[in-house]
Amino acid sequence: MARVAVAGALLFAVLATSSAVAGGELPEARWTSEVHALVEAAARDFDGELSLYVLDVESGDAYGYDADTPSYLSSAIKIAVMLEVLHQADQRKLSWDEELEFGPGDIRDGMHRLGSARTGERFSIATLLEYMMGDSDNAAADLLIRRVGVENVKARLVARGVQTGPVSSLLDERLSIYAKLDPRARDFSPEQIRALGQHDSLGSRARYLSTLLGHAPAWTGRELDRAFSAYYAEQVNSASMREMGRLLAQLARCEGLSAASCTRAHELMRGCHTGRGRIAAGIPKTATWAHKTGTQHRRACDMGLLYLEPDRPIVIAACTRNFWHVSDAERLFARLGRIISTAVDPSRTYPRLTARPENPAK
Repeated sequence: MARVAVAGALLFAVLATSSAVAGGELPEARWTSEVHALVEAAARDFDGELSLYVLDVESGDAYGYDADTPSYLSSAIKIAVMLEVLHQADQRKLSWDEELEFGPGDIRDGMHRLGSARTGERFSIATLLEYMMGDSDNAAADLLIRRVGVENVKARLVARGVQTGPVSSLLDERLSIYAKLDPRARDFSPEQIRALGQHDSLGSRARYLSTLLGHAPAWTGRELDRAFSAYYAEQVNSASMREMGRLLAQLARCEGLSAASCTRAHELMRGCHTGRGRIAAGIPKTATWAHKTGTQHRRACDMGLLYLEPDRPIVIAACTRNFWHVSDAERLFARLGRIISTAVDPSRTYPRLTARPENPAK
């Protein structure tokens, strides 16, 4: 009797599933359910807010957690800059060995490889693209943005059907943030912006800003924090994680790029040296993580293509906001890396779906 009951239960489950499929009500992929419970727990433990989008490009199975809220991308906007540079290279509007000159007006905060550059020194577009994507060099990014045109970066996103806020150079970002406290800040020189960026403490930066503008009493860190918040609210260099996931999925499929440019894009993102304590810290050592990070005051992102096996890209787009310590955000990213790589492990067998179910956002 027990065997009959078990057989009957199994037959009922099969028939119920078949009926659901026939009626167009497909069950969601099991990994999305597992991810949802674990992500919710991780988000509760985080003293801030999380937006996340995960997509198995091969099957179309996707998961979103607050995935439609626009997030400030910080340096993750450089993915869009890279794609426009690659597009113009494919269109032969620029060449990889074309050189751009580094001048006094090209000094930026967040210079890494170009931090020791001399005025008048020239760098190829290929080299600048490597510096921008590998080391998140802001001077390299703005040199490339000026060459390809910031309006073309935005236009390329529109052509790809990816919705974002306005796109801005990194220098204009900084000028706009400080101008929230005093419009005269828009006249700051690149050297002054760099000097401000060297003050890690928000309070110290606010005091130095007050000195530069002769403002008394000095602004406080809290007032500068409100200036950042006001700028983020304008959604410049911002997008939802679903939209960034769409862009990354296009990159995974090499859409809109020549084979050579697609290969270059993947190599550049695999060569990213920043964010080793983020998603990379939570994935298996055998996995490949081709990505770009972004960090600004109370904002941090990590997004890219995770390869648990060579030909199966998993899109992960994650941004955090309203935290006080970057280390807390990095621990959350590492936790997300462990959650996603375990749930979507290709060695585990799940039924493949023909529809694209997606968990609702938070």
